[in-house]
Amino acid sequence: MRPATGVTVDGAAGLPIFVQSQISHSARIRMRPDRMAHEVRALEEQWEVKRVGTPTRLEISSEYTRGPSRTVSREWTIGRGESGRLEATESFRFDSAELREPLRDTVLKSGWTWRGVVFGKL
Repeated sequence: MRPATGVTVDGAAGLPIFVQSQISHSARIRMRPDRMAHEVRALEEQWEVKRVGTPTRLEISSEYTRGPSRTVSREWTIGRGESGRLEATESFRFDSAELREPLRDTVLKSGWTWRGVVFGKL
């Protein structure tokens, strides 16, 4: 199952993406800078989603995760390579760290503190 990457597609043009995909999760990172403390508070959230109805739309299920987590999904396609032998080619990849790490690294390089939030307010 593919996790969603937080991308929103509006209108009929985006519908085939969701109909053909195996999206199963939606991920979001919310951040709040505190200028006085030179700190960014970050809240990672993830929901399980399912496709429902006609026309198809994504609906959030009851599974919700709050706090840092790592989700890695990969999809491979089997086919014949140039040599004629069977080869596996990665056709889809999602790693939640690829969302978090560039944000965190930018904050840290700026001399600020990255503070992950699990409990309490963002």
